Amino acid sequence: MNDVPLHASRLWPPVRPRTGEASASTLDLLHTLGLIARTDATGVHTLLPLGLRVHDRFTAIARRAFEERGALTFAPPTLQSRTLWEQTGRWDVYRREGALLTVTSASGEEMCLAPTSEEIAAATVRDHLRSHRDLPVRLSLSTTKFRDELSPRGGLMRGREFTMADAYTFDTGPDTMRESVAFLNDAVAAALTGMGLTGTFTAPADGGSISAGPSTEHLVLADSGQGTIVACTHCGNRGDGAVLAAQPPPPGPDPVINVIAFTLTRPDSTTQTATVAIRSDLHVSPRKIAAATGATRVDLLNPSRLPDQLGKQAGTLTPWDAAGAQGVLPLYDLSAAELETFAVSDGDTGLRTGVRWSGARGLPALHPGGIDLHHATEHSGCGACGQGRYRVLRAVEVAHVFELGTQYSTPMNLSYSDPAGRPATPWMACSGIGITRCLQTAAELNRDRHGLRWAPGTGPADVHIAVLRADQPEMRQRADRLARDLTARRVSAFVDDRALSAGDKLRYARLLGLPHTAVLSPDHPDTETEVIARSTGRTTRTDLSHITDENPFTHT
Repeated sequence: MNDVPLHASRLWPPVRPRTGEASASTLDLLHTLGLIARTDATGVHTLLPLGLRVHDRFTAIARRAFEERGALTFAPPTLQSRTLWEQTGRWDVYRREGALLTVTSASGEEMCLAPTSEEIAAATVRDHLRSHRDLPVRLSLSTTKFRDELSPRGGLMRGREFTMADAYTFDTGPDTMRESVAFLNDAVAAALTGMGLTGTFTAPADGGSISAGPSTEHLVLADSGQGTIVACTHCGNRGDGAVLAAQPPPPGPDPVINVIAFTLTRPDSTTQTATVAIRSDLHVSPRKIAAATGATRVDLLNPSRLPDQLGKQAGTLTPWDAAGAQGVLPLYDLSAAELETFAVSDGDTGLRTGVRWSGARGLPALHPGGIDLHHATEHSGCGACGQGRYRVLRAVEVAHVFELGTQYSTPMNLSYSDPAGRPATPWMACSGIGITRCLQTAAELNRDRHGLRWAPGTGPADVHIAVLRADQPEMRQRADRLARDLTARRVSAFVDDRALSAGDKLRYARLLGLPHTAVLSPDHPDTETEVIARSTGRTTRTDLSHITDENPFTHT
């Protein structure tokens, strides 16, 4: 953290009189108070001096949380080669998703501005790993990342350029990997608490394009959240609907069954086509398919392959087509298997209604074994207690911890010698904290009706020095002396030395929300200041000569 005092009179952008309104949205406050600025590029923001101070503090908090627990920090590049990403197959995956920002050098080398660091972390360890005695390895990092978001929104919540504080662990097997997962969750929780995000909770989640294994989200409930979770109204079970066990919500009138085809990749890298029959008002969870079948990867089947595999075009499949196809694994979600009467596709002519599993004209009887394969949603029954129903809540994912296993270490040929001298593959895990997302989230969750309210050690500075009658040289000198004394004690200061009224200065201090405001007035002795705690509004008179013995700015 840079502890050099900031002065309002020299700040850029300039602090205007009557800057900002306390009733404004958090994002608007961050803009009008000069913490962040929009750019011409959608989803890309500038961190202005005040915002950069917060960003750097959050980054330092995360780094300290991991290093105090034994991790070592390194700094890998964000610009990475296509060759590296092709080793795991993710170059094509991320290109298909439209998420990868790519560049080509003057010499023709293809590279990407990486959205994540699994490949480069694995390559860094691969180059030096030799023996089981080298493990475990625990590395942390903080880098700028890039993701070509289709619809960036919410300011810093979902942008195309962002900062992540990540960590990667390498272990000898699944048991020691899980010990590292506990280490990661503990460090992440400590970092988030240090950032003032005290309302976080963990929930099982879908690892998405990062991990085919189990993962844990660190979340906070917020109306401004860009994501959602489901929570049981009876037992409180909550988490990502893609992984939580659920009973389907009650069907509407005239339910329709859709059939969706997937390609399953097995642990031995062989593939198989599978189909899922599901009610048309619900979504299939690939994570639940993987759990039910043991697949390491689940992808939608390319529509061009449907005629060869199943003899039908996309959108025209029925459960009977899947059940009669050779080499195809038919699966049935509970929402479909529990229906008595339903409609299915009738090819290009529309829907065939009144269909039953017991058979119909031209359709033999089927006996579907229903399993939970749908994404839990509003009114889905809770799979934990069996009594409540889920409701959808808005939440912010501030961090994520992933069990990677050998998903990356195997294709990237990471190897070490086990105690018997045989080659073995390390097991990986990782975590990611969204630093820029946490900045806006902390501002949102901790604010009050007067403006922002930063937790101690997280804001642009620790103490807001409001200098009354700053036009008088002796008052500016008093402010400079106090700022120097605080800096010497590693307390950072923001000095409002503008020629404004006391009312305007105190209003701005509340709006900016530093933990303490020290009011210097010509009506007070030189050795005295009035200290206002932002969290409580309590005002105390403090003799500045006591700062040497007791720092009043470490208490609220």
